[in-house]
Amino acid sequence: RYDLTGCMMLVRIVRELTPEEVLQRIKRYERELGMSFEEFEELFLRGKVEGGKAAAYFEWAGLVHAYRGYVEGGELDYMVEELHDFNAQQMSLLTPKRIELLYALASLRIESISDLAKKLKRNVKNVYQDLQVLKKLGFVRFTRRGKRNIVPETLVEEITFLIR
Repeated sequence: RYDLTGCMMLVRIVRELTPEEVLQRIKRYERELGMSFEEFEELFLRGKVEGGKAAAYFEWAGLVHAYRGYVEGGELDYMVEELHDFNAQQMSLLTPKRIELLYALASLRIESISDLAKKLKRNVKNVYQDLQVLKKLGFVRFTRRGKRNIVPETLVEEITFLIR
């Protein structure tokens, strides 16, 4: 048996941002650059922005475009690739049952948390607790449908564990 207490594993996650996260990133650009996107875009298009800020312009433009689409149509489509160092404790949160939940959310049509539990033949309380852990990791979100139904949705498209 090995002691993995001090071990770190690099985890690559491709996931969808929530509307709140997109808005936070837009506001961060506004704070950091001291202007609105429209002002920055005008300067960029006139060639008044240093070349090193081109990447910021394109990311900011993508965020603004995605958020406007969300406001107009109710759907947000903005994916990011993130690299995280997970310690042994964080890795232990990704149990086989939680991975199974992510897979089920990606592949099944789910109407509620109880519907998910029924389809997986698991206890509703345990499924809810596992979903809460996945939410804290940024892997799922909850959407309210109607007055009573809370529907879990996966934000994760891909998880890759990189051993180094």
